[in-house]
Amino acid sequence: MQTQTRKAYRHFTEEEIQRANCVSLIDLARQYGFELENGGRKALHAKKSGGLYIFKDSNRFYHWTADEKGGPIDFVMKYGNITYPEAVAQLLGERYEPYIQTVVPYEKEEKGPLIIPDKAENFKRTYWYLISIRGIEPEIVSVLMNEKKVYQEAQYGNCVFVGYDESGIPKYCSMRGTYTDKAFKMDAVNSDKSYPFVIGGKSDMVFVCESPIDAMSHATFAKLYGHDWRQDNRISLGCTWDGALERYLQWHPEIKKIVFALDNDYLAKDKDGCYRNWGQMAAMKWCDKYSEKGYEVAIHRPHLKDFNQDLIETRKGRTVAELDAMREDELKAEFEKDAVDEPNEELDMEEVEP
Repeated sequence: MQTQTRKAYRHFTEEEIQRANCVSLIDLARQYGFELENGGRKALHAKKSGGLYIFKDSNRFYHWTADEKGGPIDFVMKYGNITYPEAVAQLLGERYEPYIQTVVPYEKEEKGPLIIPDKAENFKRTYWYLISIRGIEPEIVSVLMNEKKVYQEAQYGNCVFVGYDESGIPKYCSMRGTYTDKAFKMDAVNSDKSYPFVIGGKSDMVFVCESPIDAMSHATFAKLYGHDWRQDNRISLGCTWDGALERYLQWHPEIKKIVFALDNDYLAKDKDGCYRNWGQMAAMKWCDKYSEKGYEVAIHRPHLKDFNQDLIETRKGRTVAELDAMREDELKAEFEKDAVDEPNEELDMEEVEP
């Protein structure tokens, strides 16, 4: 195994990035040779720039023909043709040189046997938690406990969810804390997410959820609505990757219909602060993939973040309309919070002089 070298870059603090973005864009534009003229009440226009405007109040720029905008860091990256760390360092008055880092190539190691937690003498706490806190039907919890798919951990009292291979050997194991004031969840050592947590059925349809509790909640809704919760198959992926679904379909060639009941992450954001509904994006992606393979596909989207949240609120007597209203209120509050600080160059452009 050979080592390799690569450039590594310094990490800048939030305070340093903020200082870099406080450097005057007007001064920067002049340093880069732009001749500025009045461009309206809020803007300065750079002559012979193809439509570059500097907004004095927000210290941001907008380039009309390139449809690009940003602050001082973006400006220096664009017109200095340098990288993000180089731009930040330049604005801070530093000389930036990446250092050489030695890298050992990654070699995937074979997983050892799954290490599942010891079982408690009784499962009373897990039984209480899943029924009283999570709202899952007692019958469903009892059946899955008898099938050894759900049990209580001995040491900490966590819920344990187990997925098996075709020979009945445990391959997947996740744990969830039962203390309402402490959020805890993790997978057991050497747990393999390519094996699903399964609530078996008799039909040619499988509902695909993200977590075991979501799958149990979905089955509970079937029972609440007067259906046989054991008629259809339900599995959980443990994430939004479809490895467990692929394996389950290999085990069950009789499956013809797939319904993706993944999370509705309507408040989730990516690293850049942009909204990304990861669960529904994955559902649409997998619909395309499996429809091309000949399966009938559909999406069953929860009203709130996931089917357990829907179930908890339904147990409180809330209607579907009230669940939708809760989601809309959450979205409205989040959007109003996000709309406070970000300047709107498009509105400002209405006041620039041509």
